[in-house]
Amino acid sequence: MSSPHPQVVVRGEAVLVVEPEIAGIGVTVRTRARDRQTALERCAARQAEVSAVLASAEESVESLETTGVSVHLEVRDRRAPGEPVASVHTQVTVNRLDLAGELVVALGRLDDVDVSGPYWRLRTDSPAYERARLAAVQDAVHRARQYAGAFGAQLTSLIQVSDAGLSGGGFQVAGAMPAMARFESSDISLDLTPARQEVHGAVEVRFAMSEPDSSRWSTEVFRG
Repeated sequence: MSSPHPQVVVRGEAVLVVEPEIAGIGVTVRTRARDRQTALERCAARQAEVSAVLASAEESVESLETTGVSVHLEVRDRRAPGEPVASVHTQVTVNRLDLAGELVVALGRLDDVDVSGPYWRLRTDSPAYERARLAAVQDAVHRARQYAGAFGAQLTSLIQVSDAGLSGGGFQVAGAMPAMARFESSDISLDLTPARQEVHGAVEVRFAMSEPDSSRWSTEVFRG
């Protein structure tokens, strides 16, 4: 029975560093009052102000999502009755990165409003992911050729390709702004530097290769 053709199995990897494509901003309106009705009315009024600021950005705001609404009693002193608190959390996606600082400042000026972000990130269908995958494949082919060449052989065919995973990551700022802030007269503007994103690609590939050239081996290779 003939022996199977030798194979080489490699893992190709690639890391790309790219500019972010969108920014996320978290906006929370939180109001308190002596009764629930008043707390809700104040919350609705503040939320309308938030909506007006976001509407002024027009098409630069790509999406708005209400991710949480709460009305509850907040007890700060056990000897006193709880105080009604109403809150609404909105997640904002901005497609103009240069506008993120202006929006953070404009929203931060509003009373009863907490702002977090921006959270720099890539779109889920960003071309950067495909580029990372293809770069990982090229790395796998390069490694496999190196290994085969070290034995005096060549790659002859592709046997299997397995996606070893792909993920995007980056620096996120929550509840604070980057150090680059510029203050002008009585007004405030934030000059933000978007954090570049790391995109990781990985692939596992199995190749068949030609018979190794035994004349190129050293007996020391097999000595433990």
